[in-house]
Amino acid sequence: MPSPRPASPPCPTLRSFTACAAVALACCAAMPAQAGRPLATEDAGVLEAGDCELELYGAHQRLRPAGRERGVSLQGSCGAGHGVQAALALQTTRERGTDQAGRSDGGLLGFKARLLGNADADASLTLVGAAAWSRDGHRAFRRDSLAIGLAGSAALADGLTGHANLGHLGSQADHQRSTLWALAVEWAAAGSVDLGAELYGDDHRRPWAGLGLRWVATPTLTLGTSYALQTASGRARLFTLGLTAGF
Repeated sequence: MPSPRPASPPCPTLRSFTACAAVALACCAAMPAQAGRPLATEDAGVLEAGDCELELYGAHQRLRPAGRERGVSLQGSCGAGHGVQAALALQTTRERGTDQAGRSDGGLLGFKARLLGNADADASLTLVGAAAWSRDGHRAFRRDSLAIGLAGSAALADGLTGHANLGHLGSQADHQRSTLWALAVEWAAAGSVDLGAELYGDDHRRPWAGLGLRWVATPTLTLGTSYALQTASGRARLFTLGLTAGF
């Protein structure tokens, strides 16, 4: 399922969600039984050479104790051939009710490279990575983070697929290194509808639990939504809604 992947999940706010999502928590495909948007867990699928998709997603996060943040992200991805996919994402967020209230803009350059398996295999493994940049207000853009990780997918049963992520994020903005992880299960519920459940986080904060729904409206248009809740006191919440168009 379909950022910036995305995305906020184990990160402190939506400002760094796109970087986290690109490593182990969000990005790809409008294909049945594959994670990615609207889930945060990344799938191991890679677009074929010449195939592209455009993702437009909005997110609303309730921060602890009383802040709120809204964001919009636009991401384009294309298959470059030889099991490689490249992505470029842009994002803007507005935060209110906290000491850091204001607007932040950012972007991301990411890739996926197939290591094992193929589109028809029951199991596959993919290398994923990204470099992200951001700016607050009218300040100049700066590099925000670098990330690298692995995404694996495997068929568990008829109509049921599992996904697992493990990655490393180096954040210059927070002066912190994090180990990212994610687990998800997807079920091809009925026809063009897929349901997903996931658990994801890092080694610094309590994990998040989320649910996602994806509807393949046409062969080239997919709609998705997700809801995630942090498993900690205060219970930060994240809601996303968007679409993926293939061409």
